[in-house]
This record gives sequence, structure tokens and C-alpha cells, in this order.
Amino acid sequence: MTQNVTESEGKYMDAQKIGKRLVALRGARRREEVATAVGISFSALCMYETGRRIARDDVKIALAEYYGVRVEDIFFTGMSRKETKKMGGKRQ
Repeated sequence: MTQNVTESEGKYMDAQKIGKRLVALRGARRREEVATAVGISFSALCMYETGRRIARDDVKIALAEYYGVRVEDIFFTGMSRKETKKMGGKRQ
């Protein structure tokens, strides 16, 4: 059984919630486009988006930079639906 909750620095990461945030941020972009831009494989991005894996720290940073949000907003505290929708179509 895959563990969906990981503890890091006293904060909990829920892989399913993270996956949903990543999908929302990706918006209409193709997974191949995002994976190539971030420097990861298509299958890795799929696993992150489906909650099967949580990205390594360097990948977390790359994803956050690509989407123009903070690492914490994706992987720890989360964003409100309104914020996620607002950021999903936009790269800063």
C-alpha cells in the first residue's frame, strides 16, 4: 500500500491533495509540456498528479518556479480553490 501522507519538518503532506493542486495549476497545459519544462519524466509528473508519489525537494522547487507559486502553497499549506484557479492559467 502506498503511503499518502508524509511528515516533513513537522508539517504533513497529503499526496492526494498535492496531486489535485498540481492538476489545477497545470490547467490546460499538456503534461508533456510541463514535465519537459521542469526537467522530469512524463511518468513522474503523472505519479505526482495522481498522488502516487511526492516529489523530491529539487523537483518541488522546479514545479513551484514553473507555476509561479511558493513551494509551501503546493506541498504544505495549500492554496484556496480561488487562488489555485487564478494561478492555473498563468505563469509568473
